[in-house]
Amino acid sequence: GKEWQELYPPMHTARFYSGVLAIENLVIVSGGYVNTNIDTIECLDIKNKMWIQSNLKLPQPLSLHHMALCGEYIYIYHSDHGFWRMNKKDFMASLTSLKPVAQEWERLEDAPSSSSLLSLSMQPLLVGPSGIFTYEKKWTQISEVTSYDHACAASLNEKTFLTFGGKGKGEYQTSAVQYDIVEVEDTSLKEQGKKDTSLKEQGKKDTSLKDEY
Repeated sequence: GKEWQELYPPMHTARFYSGVLAIENLVIVSGGYVNTNIDTIECLDIKNKMWIQSNLKLPQPLSLHHMALCGEYIYIYHSDHGFWRMNKKDFMASLTSLKPVAQEWERLEDAPSSSSLLSLSMQPLLVGPSGIFTYEKKWTQISEVTSYDHACAASLNEKTFLTFGGKGKGEYQTSAVQYDIVEVEDTSLKEQGKKDTSLKEQGKKDTSLKDEY
């Protein structure tokens, strides 16, 4: 039968619980845990099949964190509510710089508890058991609809995202749920020409899988 093939060389640093982000021709692997949390960053050059050890570091040693490119910024979210960003242009220049670089991470308002950080319509979106939140100068809850704890999530397009699995009701889950962000006209704001953003949960299918171990 067919087997997985290892196409790229190993990283410079062994790590797990890392944050990962793909930008252009690079895959950025940041932080992680190696007996303790670490702050180093390295990136895989897909075209040349080589790892680059970056002089750029995370704002602090982190593991179990998420990274996302949203518009002009790279965002980092950590489960202790830490939330940072850096301008993409500065990030890319610092990432491959051969000289020590200034750490330009900007600490933002603490984030709500969540499971996944996504980019949706070029804005950060947090999805988790406490609801759905978006960030634009401050965090705003756009829906009380929740995902299972530790569910993973992915953007399908600018208005739609999916969540998969997680743990809830004392069981590991196999559910795949699609969410659509829709603009619903608020009659109280009609004269001001404003729209209220709501979230619609579409086609939830929950085929829970009990833990057999």
